[in-house]
Amino acid sequence: MQFVHIADNHLGYRQYNLDDREEDIYNSFISCIKKILEIKPDVVLHSGDLFNDLRPPVKALRIAMQAFKKLHENNIKVYIVGGNHEMPKRKGKESPLSLLKDYVKILNGKDVINVDGEEIFICGTYYHVRSKREQLLERLKSFEAESKNYKKSILMLHQGINPYLPFDYELEYFDLPKFSYYALGHVHNRVLERFNDGILAYSGSTEIIYRNEYEDYKKDGKGFYLVDFSGGDLDISDIEKINVDCRDFVEVNVKDQKTFNEALNKINNCKTKPVVFGKVKREFKTFLDFISGKVLVNKIVVVDDELVDIQEVDVESIDIKKVLLDYAKKQKLDGNLVLNLYKSLINDENWKELLDNYYKTKF
Repeated sequence: MQFVHIADNHLGYRQYNLDDREEDIYNSFISCIKKILEIKPDVVLHSGDLFNDLRPPVKALRIAMQAFKKLHENNIKVYIVGGNHEMPKRKGKESPLSLLKDYVKILNGKDVINVDGEEIFICGTYYHVRSKREQLLERLKSFEAESKNYKKSILMLHQGINPYLPFDYELEYFDLPKFSYYALGHVHNRVLERFNDGILAYSGSTEIIYRNEYEDYKKDGKGFYLVDFSGGDLDISDIEKINVDCRDFVEVNVKDQKTFNEALNKINNCKTKPVVFGKVKREFKTFLDFISGKVLVNKIVVVDDELVDIQEVDVESIDIKKVLLDYAKKQKLDGNLVLNLYKSLINDENWKELLDNYYKTKF
């Protein structure tokens, strides 16, 4: 059996609030679908965050429906689990994934894949917030118990796992039960390694969602994994990275004429207009005139030596977790409490209950 493992397309995302970046997201997803149709795998596993929002744009919905309809028409079965971006935080609300139910199986439980007489156990569930960790662990125990009746098994999750997402995780490394393949989503950089006699894999996002993903893209690419599960025990050599092209991000540090020329050459050699960021010393500020019209986004900060003009700092570059931990340290507060409170607020959870439980335990 051959299967594709893909995740984190974030359809509808508008980086820098630009139409061009929204189109980049669509184009990378469409490129992935075209490659999947060429490969014709038996199954596609989608590990969440197909959409960037609970109410995605009409265009995002249309592109997703057309893509999965095409896979369905070509007899390619698709399993998908809900990610944190597309799962409702309140009861009674519906996920946009429900619009795809005629073409995909939304997995929240278990199933058995039968290919050429071989049975493969597959299970998975939607994204669980950290406050639902115990509930998630119980589900994992149940999945593990049922998987023992099969030689080959797959677990699908959209979760942050420490150490792959060290500041914003729901599970620890050792929480994972034993499976042949872990089809994971949520971490945007690719991860592929042996674990528990199986293969643990984050397929990564299919486009650059945040600027700090660009270095990983240059090293490991963006796209999806193609897994050959037809042999015995699965090995990393049975997994192929299928890549798609993403827009270039160029970092510059212009401090003299040499770095001025090098940065200009980098930008001129890009296939499409890049996103540019970094620093330029004020005496070489004319660099901005040279690149005018050649870049899609200019996030360059003009500096006097090492003094940054604070008004020009790129908000996307700010590490909110570090900011919160630094604040907690200065105020002599519990850093974990501050982070958990922040998460509960953005996830629309019961922050009062969190505080009550904390202080009951503390005092």
